[in-house]
Amino acid sequence: MRTDCCRHRNGLAGDCKPITKYWSKTTMKRYEDKVALVTGSASGMGKAAAVRLAAEGAKVILGDVNEEGNQATAAEIDAAGGVCRAVTFNAMDEASCKALVQTAVDTFGQIDVVVNAAGIAGFYHLEELTSEIFNRIMTINLNCTFIICREAIPHLRKTKGNIINFASLNAKVMTAYQTAYCASKAAVAAITKCMAQEFEADGIRANIICPGGIETPLVANIRFPENINKRLLANLHPLSRRGTPEEVAALVAFLGSSEASYISGEDIFIDGGSRSAM
Repeated sequence: MRTDCCRHRNGLAGDCKPITKYWSKTTMKRYEDKVALVTGSASGMGKAAAVRLAAEGAKVILGDVNEEGNQATAAEIDAAGGVCRAVTFNAMDEASCKALVQTAVDTFGQIDVVVNAAGIAGFYHLEELTSEIFNRIMTINLNCTFIICREAIPHLRKTKGNIINFASLNAKVMTAYQTAYCASKAAVAAITKCMAQEFEADGIRANIICPGGIETPLVANIRFPENINKRLLANLHPLSRRGTPEEVAALVAFLGSSEASYISGEDIFIDGGSRSAM
């Protein structure tokens, strides 16, 4: 596992296109003296969440297998005056997941917010969905989320912190050709609700974000198998556009803050109205 720390270094912005311009004029500082651990931080919604939390004052641990992308996120945070540490970790490996949590504590002394945004997706005919593919999707989407939450709980208990786990619209809306993905995201929602109940007395909140139709590299790179029934995949977005990672990041920043102190155990959909139209 490789780690790199950044803090107010000059000249790292390079050709980055700062996500921070989306809110930098009006952002609040809800996360000063807070530490956030964000997985999936190299791109998409995880990156946007990490940049947003850093812009609001959090010290952020960036966890992703994509070292180059993770360093780019770190550079963007650093260029905006934020504090972060980039950690290359493997969501398929339990020891790596544990080490990510420990690195957060060793680096910044505490954990206040855990954001599990790492995940993969794929469309497969059921008869072509091998056990290897099924297990990979479940391990990255579910097992990694579970392990990081479990390891973080003792630290969140000290800070009365909170957990934000990324599920999906497909945690509730099952879709053809996504057997493994839907199963993994439904399970993420289930374990998060269990955590919300189990640790309520410790002051720990846990919520689920269920995005749908967000424009991310993961969505852009999805490939469909041959001979699919496109009618089964036609239930898309009433807003007639895709959502942005920054819109999801705004929800993350709210849920992780004290302004959401009475919200726990909820699955919150950010899908342009897709679910309500089904």
